[in-house]
Amino acid sequence: MRQGRIAAFILTRNEEVQIERAIRSVRDKVDEIYVVDSLSEDRTVAIARSCGAEVLEREFVTYADQVNWAISQLPDDIEWALRLDADEYVCGKADIRAEINRLLSADSTIEGIRCRRSMVFMGKVLKFGGMHRKPVLRLFRHKNAACDIRLVDEHIRVQGPVRQGDIDIIDHDLKGFGFWMDKHKRYADLEARQFLKEKTFSATRDHVSSGPPPSLQQKKRYLYYALPSVLRPLGI
Repeated sequence: MRQGRIAAFILTRNEEVQIERAIRSVRDKVDEIYVVDSLSEDRTVAIARSCGAEVLEREFVTYADQVNWAISQLPDDIEWALRLDADEYVCGKADIRAEINRLLSADSTIEGIRCRRSMVFMGKVLKFGGMHRKPVLRLFRHKNAACDIRLVDEHIRVQGPVRQGDIDIIDHDLKGFGFWMDKHKRYADLEARQFLKEKTFSATRDHVSSGPPPSLQQKKRYLYYALPSVLRPLGI
């Protein structure tokens, strides 16, 4: 069984520094590229169009909301979707079409394919802390997929089997250390708000079909939130 057409979609907001790299990394690997832009004030849109991407513009509400809207905009003739962040790129050796075909030949019912994501920080690949070649569900049949509605730590969920693929994604932000710090402060604030909303950090949230079992990083969070509040400063 061979796969249908493939589209990559990339969410952006003032990403002129790195959007071209992201687009070029998938330009010969997929059939269509969509940049979903949150009303950028720089040259992101112009650069994306010059690289051959179709640009869809929409005001940002939340990340999960934007991802789900992007999925809903994919044409009916697209079967597989690759979600990529603007600060990421697919390694050159990856053959997305061949990998889909290889996995479909073993199981034609698969709905998602995990990629391996590694992070570059301060010019070096992070090899510890669960950040090196971390399995992430980024390639999926979009008609039965959705991003779970959370403020942070969002995951794509699919309604069928997921398999590990031989596709590497590199997360390498080019905006500098100050931007990186501000971004992670925002993430910390969002996680605190999510925790207060749920009053728990559930270890049972759907990891069965939407991705791999909880990572070491996630397990540490589960343990941290399971501790009494007076003991958390002494914990992880």
